[in-house]
Amino acid sequence: MGLRRKTFLYSVALAVIMIAFVIGYFVLMLPSLYVDYVMNSNLESAAEIQQGYMEERSYDHLTVKNPSATYTMEIPNTGDEVYITGKFFKLTITVQDEELRNLLDRARMMMEEGNLEQLESMSGQWQTKFKDIFAGQNLISEDAPVKVHLEQKGQSGEQVYQGEYAKMHTMSGDTIVYEAGVSDGNYSYTTYIAMGRTQDAFIITVLPTMTPQMGEITPIVMGSLPMIVAVIFLVVLISSGFFSGKIVNPIISLANQAESAGMAERFEPDEFTFPSDSKDEVGMLGRNLHELYGKLHDNYEELEHKNCLLEEENERQEVFLRASSHQLKTPIAAALLLVEGMMNEVGKYKDTKAYLPEVKKQLLSMRKIVEDILYLNYHVENLQEEDVAVEAIVRELTGNYTVQAENKGLQITVAGSGVISTDREILRKIVDNLFSNAVGYTPEHQRITVEVSPVALCITNYGVTIDEKLLPNVLNPFVSSDGSGKGKGLGLYVASYYSKLMGYGLKVDNIENGVQVKLSFGK
Repeated sequence: MGLRRKTFLYSVALAVIMIAFVIGYFVLMLPSLYVDYVMNSNLESAAEIQQGYMEERSYDHLTVKNPSATYTMEIPNTGDEVYITGKFFKLTITVQDEELRNLLDRARMMMEEGNLEQLESMSGQWQTKFKDIFAGQNLISEDAPVKVHLEQKGQSGEQVYQGEYAKMHTMSGDTIVYEAGVSDGNYSYTTYIAMGRTQDAFIITVLPTMTPQMGEITPIVMGSLPMIVAVIFLVVLISSGFFSGKIVNPIISLANQAESAGMAERFEPDEFTFPSDSKDEVGMLGRNLHELYGKLHDNYEELEHKNCLLEEENERQEVFLRASSHQLKTPIAAALLLVEGMMNEVGKYKDTKAYLPEVKKQLLSMRKIVEDILYLNYHVENLQEEDVAVEAIVRELTGNYTVQAENKGLQITVAGSGVISTDREILRKIVDNLFSNAVGYTPEHQRITVEVSPVALCITNYGVTIDEKLLPNVLNPFVSSDGSGKGKGLGLYVASYYSKLMGYGLKVDNIENGVQVKLSFGK
């Protein structure tokens, strides 16, 4: 789905949510808020009327919602009179019956003591007594239980009501409804008078009501506006944040990862997560970037590999040049000196039979150096792996150093066995250099131990140690622990080079009274 369609659907969804919220508010919440508002308003109005009447003992300056049905009863602390006052009337009731007087005095006493619960509990009994007292009585006669005096309130000529109107409605059947409305300046009142005629009578029904006002709902709406605005703002904020996050966050992630990849010296495509699962334009961009990073990584790895090969080739060339110019310089100079001395029959060099072997020794030394250097050009493609018995290679090479070992009085022991898959000549070259190095640096009358296993070859020569400062660089070319300067420093380097070529590990460590060289066959 494209971003344009996503944006359109997001707008539609947000509009539906807003409409649903507004409808839900007006259908579910507004009626209950209106009822609570009216109930609280009626409660406050009752309290205000009570407080106002208690202060002025009159309705003259009181605002009453429903004056036709609102009144206040006043029971003096003493006397037989009870007053009922409304907006337009004052009724004075004089109690003449002795039993009613007793009930009135008892009620006063309970109210004075604040025992309202007992007063409420006895209301049922008093209603029964009232019925018994007033049953069959003529309330207009002089000896009635109570005497009633009605006093009409209001000043003459004062306009109490305003905005009067009247309507006539013809309803179904024979019913006619007369609607009349007035206002006292604060509230409006509507009275419905329904009239109808049956076969034997004329029926009239009167229903006084308060006219609903537009202003009644305004406080509720205004009081709800902060909540409505807050909810709408919150919904829009959350929805917009979610939607923008779906679009912007992947783009920001792509930008950050592209920046990180550009700054990194080495990067892996798997370290970067792209929003490739999305079907929109951002997902397409993520997938394309992932493919691009993969290709860049492959090219980078290929360049790294070629760079390593070039570095090794440069190192081999450097070894060749340095060996040619430095290591060959000494034996060549010695051989020339010997030959010239013998040719000119100078001094002791007249004895050619004695010094020709020395010339041969120098030539053999030069040949060994040249062979070691030239063999560094052995290419990887020429490797021929086969199953090789490591013990057989070791015993064959140790036999080549028997005379040299006997001259130094060295004791050589070989233990263990193992068969590995490798290039036989490369393995011979590694072991030969390691063993030659061990025989050459082991002091006289010491011992050399060789331990063979399918996973490693350990050669330990005792009676010698390598300087700790020299140990980290002992596998580098032309690094030698021979203080006399006779060592060429190529043995361990050649062994290390071929070990890396075959994927082996070569480690040189000082042990107690000796040096251990460990060749690990694991790749």
